[in-house]
Amino acid sequence: MTWLWVALAGGVGAVLRHLAHTGAQHAGWRSPLATLAVNVLGSFALGLLVGWGSRLVSSEVTLVLGTGLLGGFTTFSTASAESAELWRDGRRWAALRLAGGMLLLSVLACLLGARSVAFLP
Repeated sequence: MTWLWVALAGGVGAVLRHLAHTGAQHAGWRSPLATLAVNVLGSFALGLLVGWGSRLVSSEVTLVLGTGLLGGFTTFSTASAESAELWRDGRRWAALRLAGGMLLLSVLACLLGARSVAFLP
């Protein structure tokens, strides 16, 4: 039955990603920057979940929220496609900056979220 909850949470995460991405674009952010923001935010949230999960919720809830909700919220494929499009358009430096920056910032955000467990009482 867990698989059903993961699937439903993934759908909710995808809708939240769409809303966040659309909101960022309406605020004037270009698509690659909006995708970057969504992925870094989702990575930070996953770090929080991994860092705090064992203290606050069951492993099943952690699975549903991490794999489902946050897996649906973050979007590696869109980031890859945007980097590939920049590369194809001859903007190779921009493509490398986007791909490298996305990876670096997402990993750092996840680490920051996971390490914040040290601040719990």
